[in-house]
Amino acid sequence: MYRIITLIGIFFCFSQAFAQSQQIRFSFAEKEIPCGEIPKQVVLSVPLDGKDSVLLKETFSDCTKLIEVPKIPGVYSFTIRTQLYQPILLSFEVGPNTPDTIDLGELVFKDDVAQLEEVTVTGIQRRFIKVDADKTTITVQDNPVLTVSSIYDAILKIPGIVPYPGGGFAVNGQMASVYFENIPSSLSTDDLMNLLKSLPATSVENIEIISNPGASYDANVSGAVININSISKATKWMSGTLTLNYGLNQNNKTSPSLVLSGRRSKWSWQFQTGISYNERSLRTTSERSYTSFNPVAKMSSERKEQITSDYFYWKPSLTFRLNKHASLILNYNGSVSNWLTKGEGLTYSQEITPVVSFQNTYSQKGSNLNNEFIVKYRNNFDTLNRVLSFTAYYSDNVGNNLRKNMQRVSETDDYSLLKYQSGLSRFYARADAEIPFPKIKFNVNAGLKYSYLFNKNLGSYNLQNPSAAIFDNPFYIYSIDYRYNEDNLAAYVELKKGFGKKVSVGAGLRAENFTLNGRANGSTSLTRNYFNLFPSFNAIYRITPDINLIGTYSRKIGIPSYSQFDPNNNGYYDSYSTSVGNSQLKPNFYDNAELKFSVFDYMQLSAHYTHSQTLNLTEVIVEPNSLQTVQTFKTYQNVNSMSYFMSIPVPFGIFKQGMDFFNHPVDIDKISFLYLYGEHTKTYIDGYNYLGKNKGIWTFGVYSQFILPWKIRMNVDYYIANRGNYQIYTYLKNRTALEVVFSREFYDKKLKTSLSFQDIFNTERDVTRVAYPNLNLDGYTKWDTRIIWFKVSYSFGRYEKPESDGPAIPQRGDSGTP
Repeated sequence: MYRIITLIGIFFCFSQAFAQSQQIRFSFAEKEIPCGEIPKQVVLSVPLDGKDSVLLKETFSDCTKLIEVPKIPGVYSFTIRTQLYQPILLSFEVGPNTPDTIDLGELVFKDDVAQLEEVTVTGIQRRFIKVDADKTTITVQDNPVLTVSSIYDAILKIPGIVPYPGGGFAVNGQMASVYFENIPSSLSTDDLMNLLKSLPATSVENIEIISNPGASYDANVSGAVININSISKATKWMSGTLTLNYGLNQNNKTSPSLVLSGRRSKWSWQFQTGISYNERSLRTTSERSYTSFNPVAKMSSERKEQITSDYFYWKPSLTFRLNKHASLILNYNGSVSNWLTKGEGLTYSQEITPVVSFQNTYSQKGSNLNNEFIVKYRNNFDTLNRVLSFTAYYSDNVGNNLRKNMQRVSETDDYSLLKYQSGLSRFYARADAEIPFPKIKFNVNAGLKYSYLFNKNLGSYNLQNPSAAIFDNPFYIYSIDYRYNEDNLAAYVELKKGFGKKVSVGAGLRAENFTLNGRANGSTSLTRNYFNLFPSFNAIYRITPDINLIGTYSRKIGIPSYSQFDPNNNGYYDSYSTSVGNSQLKPNFYDNAELKFSVFDYMQLSAHYTHSQTLNLTEVIVEPNSLQTVQTFKTYQNVNSMSYFMSIPVPFGIFKQGMDFFNHPVDIDKISFLYLYGEHTKTYIDGYNYLGKNKGIWTFGVYSQFILPWKIRMNVDYYIANRGNYQIYTYLKNRTALEVVFSREFYDKKLKTSLSFQDIFNTERDVTRVAYPNLNLDGYTKWDTRIIWFKVSYSFGRYEKPESDGPAIPQRGDSGTP
């Protein structure tokens, strides 16, 4: 489902388009101080409702600077801070008769060591979206709508991000990887989604969308990256946020959480904890058409499941400031999850002789324990911000899963036990260097990484036993002990060069060597070795300060996951259905290219093309004249995907005030608007036998905000996706959903509350058709998506600039994961 970005700065988009520009010029004295080697930042704002509201924040090293902003009357304050000198504080006023260019003259740095912070001109309005050549950054902190939601909700409100079939997120039609502070999550999909639904958005500073990851990211990151950066500003003593989300339909969904942080002179800390309790209902139906029979034989199935799960996490972190330039960060992430699934199914057919009719009742109980340890050392060597960092990471996951299955066929009962004991360990060490040359606007990033992964899965089976006693006194007839290990050695270099103020170009090259080994019951089932080079490129042309043309390219590899190789039966099981891995799968190789045109960062038009030499997708194998289905995976060749995206913001104020609307500063909290978007995606797989015409999918949506009496905000989110094809799947019916959210803030925005109605008309479901050799499969899937949500969060303490990088892993200047 498409969710649209709530932090609509559309008023800013239109005001920039129609208002005059005000230029501010200033320079720095160079008599005794090499100002070109001192990193600086600049920010603009103007008082709104008694508070300074930031418009622009920009890092620079030039000795002369020209800033361009809308010419809106007001009193501006101007502050410059650096790492080594006293702050420079100025103020000026812009009026109707103010010249188009204000010259602040030559500024002088004075000795007095101060922490690098920012050049601030306090002026008009914060910009919640920043588009760069290699990523788009969405500010979450202080956003009036996103901060009343969970991180999961905030991500789905970003243009172009949708839930991926089977869990997770998709960007440009490909599954996206989720990172925390530039470190990839090692959690399972279910545990990761539970964590994101429990973590409050108030704990997040920004979310970065890297639609085409460059050479500094793993070559195995084949799709986009969603990088979540926590707030790194803490009060000297303690501050925090307490959040409670409660969802209600026929089930209960609860996720309380707590975030605490604080700092002292040489160290800072953060602690996050919470629990997510979730009851879900699932209903599926399917109709199988066995095309090898003459006439075609059909079999229907119905299945209902009730899933109860809980997920508890705790995430302490410490940052030590070793000296003026160096810091040491220690992070630990722990979690435990439990789930219980109870289901019943009915399979029947009157067209097959003998007649098929059997009932299936099953339960599945499982648990996971996950531990992550992260150590990072970071050193800024000089005022040019040359950085060297070392990171060590280790995680360990232990899982247990027991499935009990009872089926009745022709008045005869049989019983099955399927037990899985798994363990997953990951380790990596990496070193990254960032070497800027500010005078020539040139940057070099380079890094090395070694990683190792080990997975084991012991599957034990007792299938179709005539006695129910095996449930009370379990024993197993056979087992499959699968062991898988993967090691990887990588190196990369990235070069970035600015040409004047309009053009910036980046290029990278990554070399990776993969070695994969798999063994089942001691026998080698898999041995692979891959060495490849992965180039990347990005460029941005700033037609004006607020109109950009961006192009990116990257080559990536998608190594099949260990579960796709695993010969254990890890899926649904009955007399006619089973599943197995495929040790013959090949890696996916992707060539990704994107062209984007953005106006004031909010209005966008983009095109994304992906060519996959190979692509691994789900496959169902049916032998001729057989009713038995085996779900596995298959490598498809020559897959091409093309997608287009467009978004247009429309503030209601222009209809009432006309062009005068753009002559006044406007607060996002207090305006009504529409945000319209549309996307078209089409995938073509060479040689695939489509059942009908391969049609792309159009998606249209609108996100709107209405300001109601008593400072209540109403946000309405609606989307519709038409029938069409996605990869090998055909969607037979439109998908649509409507969500309405009422929110209000109290006590100077410390208390945030919201009431939301999700999928009001209960129309969010999937009706699909897919063709396999000897089988056509029609399916219907419906979750309990119509939910009433009550959400409340309370923040206490206050945030301020820390003297170190903050309690979380520093996100500024981090080049990604090599």
